[in-house]
Amino acid sequence: MNRFCQAVLVILIALGMALLPGCYDQMNLEDASIALMLGLDVDNNGQFLVYTQSPVFSREAKEKTETVMVTADSIRLSRAKFDAVFTGITTGGKLQTILIGKRLLQKKEWFTLFDMFYRVPKLTETPRAVVVDGSVKDIFEFKPGDKPRLSLHMSKLIDTANMSDITVLTNLQELRRQMKEKGMTPSLSLIKKGKDDVLVTGTALINKKNTFAGQLSLQESTLLLILQNQINGVPSLVLDFGPAKEEEDGGNETEATVKNVIAIDITSYKRKVHTGFSNGKFSFHVDLHFNIVITTLQRMDSMSKREDKPAIERMITSALTKDIDALISKCQRASVDPFGFGLYARAYQYKSWKSVQNEWDKAFAEAEVGVHVKTSIKSFGVLE
Repeated sequence: MNRFCQAVLVILIALGMALLPGCYDQMNLEDASIALMLGLDVDNNGQFLVYTQSPVFSREAKEKTETVMVTADSIRLSRAKFDAVFTGITTGGKLQTILIGKRLLQKKEWFTLFDMFYRVPKLTETPRAVVVDGSVKDIFEFKPGDKPRLSLHMSKLIDTANMSDITVLTNLQELRRQMKEKGMTPSLSLIKKGKDDVLVTGTALINKKNTFAGQLSLQESTLLLILQNQINGVPSLVLDFGPAKEEEDGGNETEATVKNVIAIDITSYKRKVHTGFSNGKFSFHVDLHFNIVITTLQRMDSMSKREDKPAIERMITSALTKDIDALISKCQRASVDPFGFGLYARAYQYKSWKSVQNEWDKAFAEAEVGVHVKTSIKSFGVLE
């Protein structure tokens, strides 16, 4: 190889190395405070509180997590205070969960606190947004001895609850969509600090005034997911038919009684929504067809015969219809539409929707919603 070729080769190698991505902005783990969980709350004086928790990578540290609380007027302004305390530079690109105190949700401007997440490219829009029924401080001070690091435990807790269809899963990106969407109102996972653990208690509802409007139980959350058509697995429902007949007639009220209960697994279902408008009101008719498996016939063993199937199907159908009607009525009284019925109104009754789109909460509260349920038992479970 002559000198000219050698010179060309050296130049090409140099150009190739110059085009390689550099690491000028690299940061060692020991020099970073990677926020995995963020908490937002207000104190009794209305002061905005920001909590954060980061893993500690130092071998000398006894505690493997670092938790700090500061007061600030915004999340962005809290960063300087965090950097004044943390041993590393605060980074938020790996954030997994954001805990929002229910007391903060009473302030209608709470959503503006998240503005920086939608503007700064380095920040992620995928952390789970979770409402805390109580003080956010209690969650951040919790140190589970039999569970993973708290920040990891919280994200896994919400994911598992959503996979079990007992609460919604709303990340920051989905929260923004729901907040901006005129045809529905937001719904967020709801948790509470128990005596020895953190519990998922259901779903928090947000109204069009951007404030907390109520909450749903675990079973109501399952029915909400069904109406949203957001079921992930095989949801389970427990239908309570009250005490046995002999106890109603003359049982001892002071003694604990085992109620008549039917528990079911919904193996599959079909949902159709029909939309109408007349006499100044919207109407929605929801058809639901459930294929179910009986998992419990508590105190109803005498009805486990094949010939009893039609009677049990009627009982389950009646109970499901009653529970779903009660859920929809509850949301209408609170002027919230977490189901997204407004999306159907816009799609199929646009002319009527257009005049009420900015006041859909009021229009939905006055709407007529009917539910028709059909139940098909596919199995009574494994019996002797």
